[in-house]
Amino acid sequence: MKKSLLLTLSLLAGFGASAQCTPDPLYADSVFGVWPDTTENFKSAFLDQFYSDTLNLIVPDNAADIPADPPYPNFPLDSIQLLSVNGLPPGLTVNCNSQTSASCTYLPTQLGCGLIEGIPTQPGTFPISLTVKAWSAFIVPISQDITFGGYEIIVDDNTAIETPVMAGLSSVRNVPNPFFTRTSIEFTAGRSGSARVRVFDLVGEEVWNQTVQTKAGANKVIFESGDLPAGVYLYKIDSGSSTYTGRMALQR
Repeated sequence: MKKSLLLTLSLLAGFGASAQCTPDPLYADSVFGVWPDTTENFKSAFLDQFYSDTLNLIVPDNAADIPADPPYPNFPLDSIQLLSVNGLPPGLTVNCNSQTSASCTYLPTQLGCGLIEGIPTQPGTFPISLTVKAWSAFIVPISQDITFGGYEIIVDDNTAIETPVMAGLSSVRNVPNPFFTRTSIEFTAGRSGSARVRVFDLVGEEVWNQTVQTKAGANKVIFESGDLPAGVYLYKIDSGSSTYTGRMALQR
């Protein structure tokens, strides 16, 4: 998560100012992070078809949270600025909503976003690398350039034969995680129907449950923590013959 934070920061930084995005308030409770991360990755694109993917991010407030070799010492982080993005599929550009008067710069603890858009003109798998500059105002201003990889965008040439969507659950996660007051339990269902979503503490006591109607494809259920104490909880999704159990951390 921490490594993908800096990667996405750069992707958010744009070289055109026309496209704008609105941060998703779902992620406002996170301490820091980037969504999607390098595990989920960017959605696939299709050759000669318009593509758009939005990223959400929160910069950490301490340099020690930035992955670097050698590690940064423990001091406040002032901002992170994108310097360059390499490897985007031809036809796609990146646009950042800078949070300062400087170009493509993001401030700690503030939810921000960016946009990758365009019409890809070449099929293939495109690994993406970027270079960011981390700034700190600790005693005297200091900075360091860091280059990261880990993301990719796949451009489909539209000639592949589609495989049928299988029934069941996939792509299950909750975001943000950890969270403060609410998190979104997200999953992909192979077909429409109903799903029962339950939350348990670590001793097995059920603390929340909800039955929802699902659609084939992406689904989202919002969990509000209420007055539950901080700790680790388990969430379980039952849909037809499919069951999934995940872990999430509540912070106070």
